[in-house]
Amino acid sequence: MRSSLDAGQIGGIICALRKQKGISQDRLAQALKIPRTSISQIENGGRELSFVEFQKVLAVFEMSFEEFIAYGKPLKEILPEKKKGVNKKIKFEAEKFKQLLLYILQKCGGKPNVGETVLYKLLYFCDFNYFEMYEKSLTGMKYKKMKFGPIPDQALFNPVVKEMRGVGMIEKVSCPYMNETIQTRYVNFVEADLSVFGVDVDKMIKVVDSVIERLSGMSARQIEDHSHRDSPWQVHEYEEEIDYGTVFLRSGEFANRDYEMDFLDASASDVLAHLSPLSHEEYDYYMSLPGKK
Repeated sequence: MRSSLDAGQIGGIICALRKQKGISQDRLAQALKIPRTSISQIENGGRELSFVEFQKVLAVFEMSFEEFIAYGKPLKEILPEKKKGVNKKIKFEAEKFKQLLLYILQKCGGKPNVGETVLYKLLYFCDFNYFEMYEKSLTGMKYKKMKFGPIPDQALFNPVVKEMRGVGMIEKVSCPYMNETIQTRYVNFVEADLSVFGVDVDKMIKVVDSVIERLSGMSARQIEDHSHRDSPWQVHEYEEEIDYGTVFLRSGEFANRDYEMDFLDASASDVLAHLSPLSHEEYDYYMSLPGKK
């Protein structure tokens, strides 16, 4: 299970809720189909819950994910202060990021509103939406929370752009824009080579095209406001690296997965796994019922 809470915090909330609702460790273990000793480990922070197990916990406690993490305290007070090593398992893949940048530019870089601000947000939503959908990174680019919304980590972004400009793949230009402002834009001179995404190329195109279709028509102010309503941006402090795991806090218009259906599908799989094969007698009986041939 992925969230911005660590195993100890999750276990503590589960323990408090279980006692408040008068649910024994044995009963909770039966609902999760795990040994009672595992419940003790979970409550002590010594064992993490899988996504399916956590959904079962929510079902037992009859509460939503948001209600769970907000139990007893506001969301921001529950979240850890500043986690060190955030996204440490996420590897930045510069070549994939180059091709993602080129693909976005060739698809919508010519729109008058797609300056640097809009481009930054499109990159963010592509990476984070992909992670939410498939639970693995698209490019591994790190993003930071800034006043005007999430932006790529400049320590990673700038060297990539410098290299791409050096070999004539893109150019960075500044030009007059609305209300006497100066807009920074990126122009591509080559098309993206999507082969770097391997077997995941169709998934990549699906996610990126969806982001472009929904967001590339927004002005800089509109897409900034939109990003400010996204949970990963909301739960971090300014200039803090945004934890990819917080994408699973999303709900409503920002959620790209039907978490309720995920839970139902997983539960159905659990039931099927424990069913014994249908005997010939049972098969003959069901086939003899009215309406069966």
